[in-house]
Amino acid sequence: MMFLSRHTSQRLSYAITTIFFMCMLLWCIIGGFRLAEAQQAEIAIVVPSATSRVSEGDVQYARSVAKRFNRMLNGIGLTAVTLEETSVSEAQLKSLRLIVLPLNPAITAKTANLLKSFVVSGGKLFVTYTLPDAVAPLLGLRQINWLKQEAPGHFASIQLNAPDILDLPASIRQASWNITVAEPTTPGTKIIGYWHNAKGESTGLPALSVGKTGIFFSHIFLPDDIQRKMQMLAALLGHIVPEFRRTFAKRAIATMTTVGHTKDLEALKQFVQQSGVPEASQVLKTGEDLMRQARTAYDDEIYNTTITTARACRAAFSKAYFLSHVSIETEGRAVWNHSGLGAYPGDWDRSAKELAAAGVNMILPNMAWAGVAHYPSKILPQSKRFTQYGDQLAQCVTAARQHGLEVHVWKITWNLEGASKEFVEKVREAGRTQVSATGQALNWLCPSHPKNVRLELESALEIVANYDVDGIHLDYIRYPGSHACYCEGCRKRFVLATRLQIDEWPAAVLPKTGMYNEKYTEWRVQQITRLVRLLHKRLRETDPDIKLSAAVFGWYPGCITTIGQDWIAWAKAGYLDFVCPMNYTEETDYFTELLVNQLALMPKNVAIYPGIGATASNSLLTSDAVVEQIYLSRNLGASGWTIFDYSLDVSEVVLPALTLGVAKRKAKAPH
Repeated sequence: MMFLSRHTSQRLSYAITTIFFMCMLLWCIIGGFRLAEAQQAEIAIVVPSATSRVSEGDVQYARSVAKRFNRMLNGIGLTAVTLEETSVSEAQLKSLRLIVLPLNPAITAKTANLLKSFVVSGGKLFVTYTLPDAVAPLLGLRQINWLKQEAPGHFASIQLNAPDILDLPASIRQASWNITVAEPTTPGTKIIGYWHNAKGESTGLPALSVGKTGIFFSHIFLPDDIQRKMQMLAALLGHIVPEFRRTFAKRAIATMTTVGHTKDLEALKQFVQQSGVPEASQVLKTGEDLMRQARTAYDDEIYNTTITTARACRAAFSKAYFLSHVSIETEGRAVWNHSGLGAYPGDWDRSAKELAAAGVNMILPNMAWAGVAHYPSKILPQSKRFTQYGDQLAQCVTAARQHGLEVHVWKITWNLEGASKEFVEKVREAGRTQVSATGQALNWLCPSHPKNVRLELESALEIVANYDVDGIHLDYIRYPGSHACYCEGCRKRFVLATRLQIDEWPAAVLPKTGMYNEKYTEWRVQQITRLVRLLHKRLRETDPDIKLSAAVFGWYPGCITTIGQDWIAWAKAGYLDFVCPMNYTEETDYFTELLVNQLALMPKNVAIYPGIGATASNSLLTSDAVVEQIYLSRNLGASGWTIFDYSLDVSEVVLPALTLGVAKRKAKAPH
């Protein structure tokens, strides 16, 4: 045992005491900041805490839903503080006007009492999807059912009818898969929206209820039709908390002139003038008249008129901006289609015709994953979409050829999403699926397993052999993250390749701590690169005109160590004909930073079509922001662009903007 001197002991005691008081001070400061934030905000989003009644998975999903709701609030000018249910106190609620329960399957008796007091004192609630028994009466509601969709498209849109709610849109689109059904229990609560199916027929099922104490929406808010949902959200909140309308009006005024890359009115005027397009100048003048009217209405405190006029003003300025862009002769204009069905399931001809009319020249339809295909594959099991709509690849190719579009089949590798339970169990039993560092089974094929490489290679070559396509477009050509793969097969194959003695697995190869992590990182990269190399070789042997491309992570070289994806090396080796970095961001500076870095690293003979996340998860990109990123791509030297994701949102909002200027004439793809 080691003994300390009295002097040393005193110094140690003093140090420990000092550290203790510093920690306490830091805790108080952080706690004070959080309390001050909650007190300053007028809205709190209360997310559940993990309990015996609420799983950790539900908590994480609720936080994701809360994040999206908060971003929607930010988009209309409001700020909210997010609180965990266990931390909510009466003091935190005193300054609030609205509490949002985004996904709260159960609440404690304490929270129920706090919410009841909050409502009694005049506070309002906004509840989505789950309706706890203690909350329903506060809204004048009673839950009577929970329903799953009978078939895809059962819950496709919501028709709204509430003349007394100012600026409420007539409808919104949302492709929900299940709903909570609730009925009013008091005269003051009204159903103002009903679910309609994909054919436009009413289901008779309530979607949205509004009462004196708040609002209930029968599902969570999904990211489709996001701009109209934000309009609906502002209308609803302005109705139950009229004081919010001033905030919405202020936000509408502030964003009237922030259009595309121009950012203010003077820059927009200069851009329009330089274009020399008479119609753009005329529309700009209309916008200026509306801008003056909106500001006058704001000064007169007529806030609803301010909001609607400012919106019309921004639409006019956006149109002037769209008209002022030019269409260039050679450019890759691509769209991803994640559904594999086009924008109109069962009607690829309509989708292809619409894309061609908008100036798009390439379609990248997602037709196959690692364990499922939307066509009659002899290698992969068929999907439910194939069963319902038939051979989607054949229909897509036929329509694309008729309307002059290139088809580069989007093939997702390794990821087993959508695969049948039987297929997943079969490959897992054969030791062909990935395993995390903690031993968790993952629904991904292991890239180091020879049979998986053969499966991916043959399924891609089958497409080329049976369909008149222009290329194969790889996605998920990577590991899911640094947490995988650490299966026993990877251990054996890594040891065989490196001749290392591995006593502790996976500890010896883990990121940061593993003594062989650097070698394992290189080996992981080789497993992913192998498929790209082999597929390139076989495609060249089959048909030299078939192009190979990939959707890749935007930030390089970070993706090498995290997911084993060295796409710059693929391009330099000549394996790829073009790449689509997924530069999904709403930040102009970050989009620019990503693309500048990518262009500097890429060989000049490989085209870059940067991915623009028009409808990426939680994206709030407006159509002028999409056109701005196309403008930046052109000015920085990219060979084209790729928009995610061709759906009804892109069809209704983005494509009309492209046809006014950017893609007014159809361009030829540069490759």
